[in-house]
Formats: sequence, C-alpha cells, structure tokens
Amino acid sequence: MGENKHIKELDAFAKKYVREIQSESPSKDFTNSLMQAILAESKSTVFKPTVLISKKVWFLIFGLIVAVIFIPFNSSEKSFINLPKVDFSFFDKIQIPNFLESIAISNTVLYSVFFFGLMIIAQVVFLKNHFNKRLE
Repeated sequence: MGENKHIKELDAFAKKYVREIQSESPSKDFTNSLMQAILAESKSTVFKPTVLISKKVWFLIFGLIVAVIFIPFNSSEKSFINLPKVDFSFFDKIQIPNFLESIAISNTVLYSVFFFGLMIIAQVVFLKNHFNKRLE
C-alpha cells in the first residue's frame, strides 16, 4: 500500500513540472537547416570507398592468364622454361566411389534451385546499386 502512495506522489510531481514547462516550437526553416547540416556532415565523412582489387593486381591476373594460355606445356613444343615432367598416371589407380549416382533429383528441385540462384544474383546486384547510391 505504501508503494502506491509513493507512485501517486511521483505522478503528481511529474504532472506539476510538465505543466510548468513551456512548449517550444522550432523555427520555420528548422527542417531545411537540419538537412543542410546533415548534408555538410556527410560530405566531410572519414569513410572513403576503395576498390578491393587494384588495377595493378588486375593486370597481374590478366598477365598470368595470358601466360598460362600461350606458354606451351606439351613436350613436343619448344618452351621458354624447362619444367620437369610429372607423371600423373597415379590418378588412374585411385578409386573413388561415386556417391552421386544413387541420388535422384527431380526437375522441380533443379528448377527451384536455378530460380533461387537467379533471385540471389538479382538481389546482390540491386543491393549493390542501392548502397552505392547511398554512399554518393
């Protein structure tokens, strides 16, 4: 019972001081000035987006791909580098059971997985564009 009296006293105290507080109204251009301040703050942001893979690395990857394509690996062709021959015939001796032969997947499941994959790709592209526009 004593707790209820204490709550009533606190309620009366709060009501008294809330009535005494004068209501404030913002200026006419409050929203405009606030948006300008937010825009100025966002322009001076510390975050600067950078690319994950630089141009130098892309050129290196491109060069490696071209080298793999155009450097001959057959023994009959002349090569710039004399690489030792490696015999890969031991792969024929390894017997790996094929577990996927016993699994039967219906066409409906294949279509749904394909459609689900397309939707994930579409969402990634859409969200990437959305967040890129937010950063600009």
